[in-house]
Amino acid sequence: MMPLSFDAPPAELFAPTVRAYCAALPNHHVVLVLRDRQGTRTSTWEAGRRLSGVPSATVPFGREHVSGTVTLSAQPADGTPLAVVAQGLAELLERELGWYAHQAELMASHQQLSAMLQAAPLAVYSVTLGGLIRHWNKAAERTLGYPQADVLGREVPDPQLGAALLSLRRHLDAGQPAPVQHVEQVGKDGQARLLELSAAPYRQGDEVLGLVGVAREVTADEQRLRHAEQQRSLLESVLAFANDSVLITEAEPIDGTGPRILYANEAFTRTTGYTLEEILGRTPRLLQGPRSDRKALDRIRAALKAWQPVEVEVINYRKDGTPFWVELSIAPVADEHGWYTHWISIQRDVTERKTSEVHQERERNAVLELAARNVPLAEVLVRLIASLERAFPGHEVAIILAEAPQPLLYPGTRQHHAPAWAQPAALQALLRSGSASPVALGSADTPQWWGVTGTIQGSQERQRGVIALLSTTGVRLGAEDQARVEAAAQLAGLVIDRYDAQRSLERQALHDSLTGLPNRLHFGQELERRIEQARQGHTQVAVGLMDLDRFKLINDTLGHSAGDLLLQQVAARVHQTLRPGDGLARMGGDEFLLAFTGLTHPGQLEHLADRLISSLEQPFHVNEHEVFVRPSVGFSVFPDAGLTSETLLQQADAAMYRAKRRGGGVSVYTPDPSRGPSVVTLESALNRALEREEFILHYQPQFDVPSGRLRGMEALLRWQHPELGLVPPSDFIPLAEVTGLIVPIGRWVIGEAARQAVAWSRRSPGLTMAVNLSARQFEQPDLIGDLRNILQASGLPAAQLELELTETMLMQAVEATGTLERLKDLGVRLAVDDFGTGYSNLAYLKHFPIDTLKIDQSFIQSLAGAGPNDPRDEALISAVIQLGHALNLKVLAEGVEQPAQLAFLEAQQCDQVQGYLLGRPAPAGSISAWLAAEPSRLADGGRGTPHP
Repeated sequence: MMPLSFDAPPAELFAPTVRAYCAALPNHHVVLVLRDRQGTRTSTWEAGRRLSGVPSATVPFGREHVSGTVTLSAQPADGTPLAVVAQGLAELLERELGWYAHQAELMASHQQLSAMLQAAPLAVYSVTLGGLIRHWNKAAERTLGYPQADVLGREVPDPQLGAALLSLRRHLDAGQPAPVQHVEQVGKDGQARLLELSAAPYRQGDEVLGLVGVAREVTADEQRLRHAEQQRSLLESVLAFANDSVLITEAEPIDGTGPRILYANEAFTRTTGYTLEEILGRTPRLLQGPRSDRKALDRIRAALKAWQPVEVEVINYRKDGTPFWVELSIAPVADEHGWYTHWISIQRDVTERKTSEVHQERERNAVLELAARNVPLAEVLVRLIASLERAFPGHEVAIILAEAPQPLLYPGTRQHHAPAWAQPAALQALLRSGSASPVALGSADTPQWWGVTGTIQGSQERQRGVIALLSTTGVRLGAEDQARVEAAAQLAGLVIDRYDAQRSLERQALHDSLTGLPNRLHFGQELERRIEQARQGHTQVAVGLMDLDRFKLINDTLGHSAGDLLLQQVAARVHQTLRPGDGLARMGGDEFLLAFTGLTHPGQLEHLADRLISSLEQPFHVNEHEVFVRPSVGFSVFPDAGLTSETLLQQADAAMYRAKRRGGGVSVYTPDPSRGPSVVTLESALNRALEREEFILHYQPQFDVPSGRLRGMEALLRWQHPELGLVPPSDFIPLAEVTGLIVPIGRWVIGEAARQAVAWSRRSPGLTMAVNLSARQFEQPDLIGDLRNILQASGLPAAQLELELTETMLMQAVEATGTLERLKDLGVRLAVDDFGTGYSNLAYLKHFPIDTLKIDQSFIQSLAGAGPNDPRDEALISAVIQLGHALNLKVLAEGVEQPAQLAFLEAQQCDQVQGYLLGRPAPAGSISAWLAAEPSRLADGGRGTPHP
């Protein structure tokens, strides 16, 4: 192909046109001459053979800057003039020259454009619809990383680049605008680059043949700018469609009028009622009102001054003046240099939540108030359930506690039937669920229920149960609703823990920690109830007080832990004898309280008492020891003995002491008028008897057997009541012991007896005064001090005062040895009264500093006045006398009423005697008169001794 040049085209280019035109002319000859714009011949082309005699015609033609002539020699066959034929050829060549000029111009433009594209700094490429590269300039080589030789006529080898070109082709082929493509590429230097490709279709007519596009590398600055633009666009979209209100204000001024509003989103105008025009340029303070929290506003102001972010909840006001709660967050915005330029504040309308919180708080306080008032737990939980039912319409609510042997259900107020979820298996499934996911309940043949639960946690993270929302749909609760259920479950756990603690405290307050039995307070409360039931049912209630004899000895010999075990075993054994409705409690120490209900005749109490005593006859096994106990039980019966619980307890106490004085067993208080006044009457009078000086002392003489002389006196307490007369000691001494009045009474007895002994000592020097010391007196910490004061005040030598103590008292008293030693240090004499009737543990005679043994009158009375005596009785008395002598103790026999008894005691070398044979107890005046009469010696049989 010859190169095209419009200024000097070669004449032979037109040869085909000329030949074709002249083909029908016989014997033609053509000469074609072309000249440039200066008229210089540039080329000549000749065809055919010139013949002589053939006419010729020369015609000029031209186009733009090219001109020429065509000379035609021929003889037209059809007679057409040769000039016309030549003119037609010239016109044809002129058109051909015009087409040539156009092609040359196109070629020149193409070459110029190609040169421009190759020199362009922007990467340019073209691609066929099949993906083959048609054009790839130098800039494309640099930008896209591949030389022309590797890509022209081929698909681009880079997969990511090829994918981007494919995406462009598909969009253009579908008639859609081709979006800009971005390709990340790692260059030869190992650095990542971002390429941007864009393209447009090139067509032939309406047909798209391919695409032509440009590519460039996106610079780091452009990437940052692009990212910022994307972020800005995204932020604008977020702010425009956000539900939270957003304000952007100037950074300053903070004080004064405050920063001005520069931007507000649609949510702000929708929430507050202000239009954008109404708020731009104003300050956010226009939202404040009378209920806006000053403290919260001060926090905001302080944070702004410190350029610190802040979050508060505050009340704002809408344009129409209505308040609403917002959760407000404010943060400073800084530029690239770190200077704060703006404040951005986001506020969320939380009015509904705050209203709900206030309502929930009221409901919570109402539940806690019911719990504080000790309303039954079931009522408190029902109130809690009702509050959830109001919050969740369409749901049933229940509380299920994990109790043994089966769950405990507290249903709501909407449950008027027995749905599938209330069955035991469904309740167990709810207890096991412990999650917010709905749990399917029921079976295929019953309607389906769904339950959502909140776990009720007790103290120490112990699961107590669940609170369940139940419905026929399995819709999962939202976060706020689930949180409300969890809050209700937490409140239920708190309430249940409180009631558990209350029950525990009540049990501790009303039960004995050692045996687990009710204590005296609880027994008294239950006794009131039993008395009321007996009053309504016209039946009787027997109230009993049981004391364990010798318990002090067990504690001292085996230890207190053994004593505790024994009390537990006694409680368990006695509890087995009770009937339904009867009561057992521990009063304290070794004393137990009993209540037998529903009695209708005296034989029932006797039968129950026998069964009680029989249950304790078998030995107890304590720490590998076999232990026997002997109870002393006193009973009083409602309504025969009293109408109040306190009266019945006092009477049972008095009856128990009677049983103890008889050596154990059972004693029933009988309100017999012939037996004297009631316990209540005696107690009331006993409290005033000492201050009214109603007590008197009677004295019984004691004689020395070997010498027959008067040895001393025993002081015996009597009560001369102004209305009741002389009250027997057996009636008021046990009552004084129970009430504690025996301590001041005993102190008075010792003082009075000491003064009387001093008066009689003037006539009978060395006269000993014996006084009974009660168990309560013996255990008083100020006993020694009282005795010392009495001896000093009366002037009686300590050696002339003899204190009589019983065996039982010595064995049961705490710190008996120490008290006895302090008494001996004081100088008084000590005697064991009623020897042989208590704990006959002879070991204490060796350890205790005893001076005298008093043989109980029950042994002396066993010596018959006439006829032979029982050898065993005689042997026993003789053994006691010998034992006392062996231990260097004096032995005194009391209750001597017959001469034969006195003779036997003399024969056995008994040291001292006293009794009705020798002298009855008499007032001090009678004894003084008797002493003034110079009483005869014991050998005279006690003649002349006082007789009341």
